[in-house]
Formats: sequence, C-alpha cells, structure tokens
Amino acid sequence: MNCNLRCRYCFEFHKNGDFYDNHSLSIEDTERLVSKTADLFPKSRILWLLHGGEPLLCGASFLRRFMSAVRSARDTKGVDFQIAVQTNGTLLTEECVTLLQDNVDLLSGRVVSISIDGPQPINDLVRVSIGGQSSFTKVMDGIKRIQNSSLKFSTISVIGSHNIDHPEEVYGFMKSIHARLCKFIPCYNFSATGHPERFGINPIQYARFMCSVFDMWMHDLPKLSRDQTLVIDPIATILAKISNVFVTWCEYRDEKCDNFVCLYPDGELWLCDTMDHFSMRDFGFIGNIRTMSDDALTKALSAPCHACRFHEFYEEMMNDCNRCDIFGLCKGGCLPMRSIIKAKSSELLVDYCSAKHLLFDHIRKTVQYALP
Repeated sequence: MNCNLRCRYCFEFHKNGDFYDNHSLSIEDTERLVSKTADLFPKSRILWLLHGGEPLLCGASFLRRFMSAVRSARDTKGVDFQIAVQTNGTLLTEECVTLLQDNVDLLSGRVVSISIDGPQPINDLVRVSIGGQSSFTKVMDGIKRIQNSSLKFSTISVIGSHNIDHPEEVYGFMKSIHARLCKFIPCYNFSATGHPERFGINPIQYARFMCSVFDMWMHDLPKLSRDQTLVIDPIATILAKISNVFVTWCEYRDEKCDNFVCLYPDGELWLCDTMDHFSMRDFGFIGNIRTMSDDALTKALSAPCHACRFHEFYEEMMNDCNRCDIFGLCKGGCLPMRSIIKAKSSELLVDYCSAKHLLFDHIRKTVQYALP
C-alpha cells in the first residue's frame, strides 16, 4: 500500500506505519481473486472498491487488466460485479479518465470519488506531496477532466483542526465545484491520553460543524434544481434513518462491519479499515487470501463477522447502547472508532456520544419543524 501524498493527518500511515510499503497484490493475484469469487458466488452482486493508499499508483495497465477481469466474470459467469474508485485525484490523467469512460458500464453510478478538504488555503495545510508541496492544482486538474467527460464525481473531506472553523468556506467550495455527493468524515486523531493531535478534533466540534453545514444546506435546498442537488453525508444518512429508510453506511446500521471486507497488499482480509491492526487483530482479522481454502473464503465473504471473533467485540461495545434514547437512529456509531476512543479517555467517549445526540437532535428538530 503506497501513496504519492503524505497527508498530515493520515490514519493509515500512522496506524499501520510503513508495514505495507514493501507488499503488493499483483495483477495476477487480483485476476485470480475476481475469477475465484465469481466461481464461489454465482449470480452474486459485488462492488470492488479500489482504495488506498492511492490506487491509481498501480498504473493504467493494472487498471485495464483489473477491469477486463471484472468484465470477463460478468460476461462468462453471470455475476453482477462493478467497480468503484476512491482517489486523491492527482493521478486522474487523460489516459485514466478515458479508460474509466470506456468501461463506464462497470463503474458504479459512473462516479469517481475524490478526496479534497476545501479551497486551496485549507487543502494545502494538510494534503501535500511526499516532499511537502501542494497537491491542490493536480487535484483540480483531475476534477476538470472528470467534469469534461461522461463521468461524475463525489468528494470525501476530512474535517479536522485545519477546516473545523470554516464550514462556510468548505460548504461553499463543494458547491462551486459541483460535486454530486460530499462526505464529511471527522479526524479523530488523539494522543494516548485523549488529547487531539495531528489535526484531530473533538467529536463535539465535528457535530457543530455538521449542524452548520446542515443549516446552510437547508437554506439552499429550495433554490436548487434537480440537477444542482447536492447530497451531503452523514446528513443524508441521518435523514434516511429519521424517515425509516434503509441505509448502507455501517456506522448507522444494526448490522456492523458485515457489508464489506478490506483486502490489504499482503493478502490479509479485515472486517474494516478503521480497525487497528495491532490491538484489534483478535476481533477484526479474517485470514489471508493466499492461504485460505475455498470454504474459508466463502464463509469470509458471505458472513465476515462470523469468520472471526467480532461478536465478542460487538457485545462488549454495544452493552450500554440499547438504553440510549437515540439508539434507533445512531445504532452505536462506529464500533472500532468508539473502542479506540474508549481506550484513551472516558471523557472523550462521553463527548463522542454527546456529539451524536447534538447532531441527531438538531437535524430531527429542523425536519419536524419543516414537516409538522
């Protein structure tokens, strides 16, 4: 797992260090996995998400062969396999965009997801190259290539100390680049004693940021045409929960960590990329695809939580949640993140839950007022 950026808050490099730098999953391994999965799960529907690190570092040749393997499985084995790409945007060259366009029927929703944290003065504080240079111009060039193609793009933004006090600028920027979906995720980087570090923020700060974004979005909503509609998460997911609509974001589901698995460059399968690979191995590590039997792989992909000791972790983390008045909406939040927070500070854990109450109550009251 490698990346051409060194974002100053990056959880992956901090959490697992450079452990994966000398590992890679070859295209031959990847092709075999796609084919084997199609054999094990006939008529299945699976989304293959290229994440990272930076997945486009693999190059156009890897991407072309990967998509060819997915297409072959669809055409010859009757499966509904699709792909998704989460990228930092700096390597969205004309060749890459053309390749994605040529295989747009494989690309879920025709959407490429791009990481960007706001306008250049904000983005440049954290999202920099290995040498510390700005990545903003290259990202915007990639976004423009997407905009000039038949593809669409969404954004993922980390909310940390670099932009927490600037919800207007961040929200306004996302509107200006015409993203279709914006996902705002909190930077919960804390020291061993629970103090924010590496651009980390308190959960209450994140909730207040999202309340501000929600208010601006609600103000704009009546003025937006269908083509201009901007979907914002977690706002959209919370609104769906309030409306009793099914959601896919596992943080807000009864079923935790059960709708995807993470494959790492050394072949290891994990329930979730939020899990720390040292402290949570007993509960989140499933196995290694290079040594797993077909039966073990089938169990891992069909019921990942039952392929490890996750149920013990689940029961421990959910012990107090059932009595909470917003449990029906919150569903306990992100269990791995709560576990990390709990181990560092009991006060921080209280803030995590208080922040959920603050955000849910703010959105719920506004909706109830607007729709009596």
